[in-house]
Amino acid sequence: MDSESSNQPGRYGMCVKAISAYAPRHKITNKRIAARLRLERMRVGSDRRNNGGGVLDTKEKKLFATSDRWIQRFIGFKERRFASNGEATIDLASRAALQLINETGLKATDLDGIVFGSVTPSHLYSPPDSALLQDRLGISPFDNDEPREFFCVDTSLACSTWIASIRQAYLLISSGMASNLLVIGADRMSSTINWRDRALATVLGDAGTALWVSAVPPEEDWFDMKQFWGWASGRDSDIIITPMGGSKAPEMTSGDVLSYRHRLIMDGAAVRELIVPMVGTPGIKAALKKAGWTMDMIDLATLHEANLTLNKSIVDQWKDQGFKGQVLDAGGNFGNTTSATIPLALALNADELKVGRKFVWSAFGGGLTVNIILGEIKHEIKSVVSV
Repeated sequence: MDSESSNQPGRYGMCVKAISAYAPRHKITNKRIAARLRLERMRVGSDRRNNGGGVLDTKEKKLFATSDRWIQRFIGFKERRFASNGEATIDLASRAALQLINETGLKATDLDGIVFGSVTPSHLYSPPDSALLQDRLGISPFDNDEPREFFCVDTSLACSTWIASIRQAYLLISSGMASNLLVIGADRMSSTINWRDRALATVLGDAGTALWVSAVPPEEDWFDMKQFWGWASGRDSDIIITPMGGSKAPEMTSGDVLSYRHRLIMDGAAVRELIVPMVGTPGIKAALKKAGWTMDMIDLATLHEANLTLNKSIVDQWKDQGFKGQVLDAGGNFGNTTSATIPLALALNADELKVGRKFVWSAFGGGLTVNIILGEIKHEIKSVVSV
């Protein structure tokens, strides 16, 4: 970019050059999840008896009850992947990023920055994963003796994280501040499982993804400022929450740890009650209105894969409004990988990412938040998958 054009905000568009996805090899079936929940029920029951609290009643026992049939029927997942002991979010991201670089010819030194989307940082407070990845990729902090300008951005917006990361990348590129960025969506969600909360224990999994986005002339822009839409309802923040471990309640007893109060809990019924109608009707309508689109313009839809049956309810509402396109997902084989769900589904369905097709990427999650992107594929995309 020349110095004159780089001083013109909004001068550039953004395209996706390549996408990469990596998932750990360790497959966890629904039967194994059911067995682990039964074990937790036995532990809770034993603790209660030892403390003179009596036995679990039938209602309490049901909180731990599940099966392969139940999970496939009500959630839609067949299995998920768990990282190995010691394998952190940065490792999942590094594998995805390195295989993208190795297979596309992108030089790490051509990158102007990393936007790292995750809700499971490798280190609680510091260092940020974006800086760790910069080092993993061998990007020197210096050019000869001069410090090298490099943007490191870590984003976290619950299950809307990846959409927020794409939006941040678009702001950097469209303003002329960056030409090539790596957008990461990676989470080791198995590290957040509360084995006393069936709602989340049955869905979470691990994966890492990397997206190479690049500046293009305005007429080749896949996106537009009007094609990003976001919504939040902080008053409903307690529906998906981690009670302890953050700065609000940093000190924990051994009892807090044993009872998983430093792990996620979710009111699944409340999520469905609020999210399905919001994304299914007013949310998508507002996003389309802002962009000047109509539902029948969309060829491809990729939704955050929190729960496939929940997503079906959303898509059914979209169909009532004229959606006739194709839904891309990960087939229920990887679970809810949070920041990785949408890019993982895109990488697995790369043959459908054809030039000229218009798409919607929709995410929803804790906060509560809903974030939607509308766009059009205008360049061929390279996909690299290791699952």
